[in-house]
Amino acid sequence: MDKETETIQITLPSSKSLSNRWLMLDYLSRTGIKIKNISSSNDTQQLARLLHQLKGGRRHNFDCRDAATAARFLLALLSITPGTNTLTGSPQLCKRPMGQLIDALRTAGCNIVCTHEEGFLPVKIEGVTPTVQRIKIDCSISSQFASALLIAAAALPQGAVVELEGTPASQPYLDMTLKVMEQGKVNWCLKGVPPAYYVEHSIPQCDVVSIEKDWSAAAFFFEATSFLHKVPVRLSGLIKDSLQGDSVVRDIYSKLGMVVSQGEQSLEVRRDRILAKTFEWDFTNTPDLVPAVAVTCAAHGIEARLTGVGNLRYKECNRLECIAQELGKLGRKVDYNDDTMIIPAGTPFTAETLKSARPADTHGDHRIAMALGALKVINPDFCVNNPDDVAKSFPDFWKMLDRLMGLEN
Repeated sequence: MDKETETIQITLPSSKSLSNRWLMLDYLSRTGIKIKNISSSNDTQQLARLLHQLKGGRRHNFDCRDAATAARFLLALLSITPGTNTLTGSPQLCKRPMGQLIDALRTAGCNIVCTHEEGFLPVKIEGVTPTVQRIKIDCSISSQFASALLIAAAALPQGAVVELEGTPASQPYLDMTLKVMEQGKVNWCLKGVPPAYYVEHSIPQCDVVSIEKDWSAAAFFFEATSFLHKVPVRLSGLIKDSLQGDSVVRDIYSKLGMVVSQGEQSLEVRRDRILAKTFEWDFTNTPDLVPAVAVTCAAHGIEARLTGVGNLRYKECNRLECIAQELGKLGRKVDYNDDTMIIPAGTPFTAETLKSARPADTHGDHRIAMALGALKVINPDFCVNNPDDVAKSFPDFWKMLDRLMGLEN
């Protein structure tokens, strides 16, 4: 079959976000929940190991390594679990903000001591039953703070009210948490303004759940496919009515000029023509898509204005700074301020321009590694340092990318 018409099949990982939430409900259930197609990501596998450790009750030092979601979910869970435990992680994780969640739990009567620096891991936790039933949380930096409290609230004897202060970062992830709780028979309702969620004491119940594929990971194959001309790429397992907010990636790349065909259980994407000359999008609810989209625009010479990106400062690295730095090394000067990234128009990247480029640095960030790694479709010899960083969310990324390399672009 001619390479121009052959459909390339890409196997995506299962959703890390959904897997992590179901693991928490499985832990809180009495009978256990069979989770099919659980994510193979390092983050999810580490959370599974730590929950097993907690259930065993013998070891009291919980090392989350690089997994911020695991750290935030376990911080809330350990705070209401009898016993004295320590929660820590890698040097990178210990730089990521935890202060708002720590403050909220302390206000509720939980005993948490930051043993190195206030507001950051590591922490020593003495588990108690909170003395108040209404917990206020500022989740403007991370919606995971609210998700952690909502899940833990189900385990409290009287439940709890979780009141949100400020606009949540990445609202779709909070919506995902609530939907998973609903599917797991955890009762909750929304009350008043500002938003306050009343979570009843509930024992999660669900016999079997199957985890859908990860739309966040799919973004890097939308990006990679954009570097190929008339090569259809099928991404199986991306369901039409997804719980994941990052499913909006199909609308983003449609606006950029890609041809996107969505079926009930899979999606096909290809580039038939020159992409848009200008692009603008608000990423307030979907900041994890920024690395792929930013590199796509820069590589195609598209003038872009990406807004709602301020939260990227609090990820595995300062993604705003690091994306600008890496694209600058490739000759594209990117400007950014508190909440906006500006990518200028320019000459598209070619195999020749990437041949002379300095190796790209991942800055310890899996999404930057994949966004820059997709440029290997233009030139397979383009070098990305620390390629193993992708294992945090997509261990088979390079194996899948190999399927697109060497095709005519």
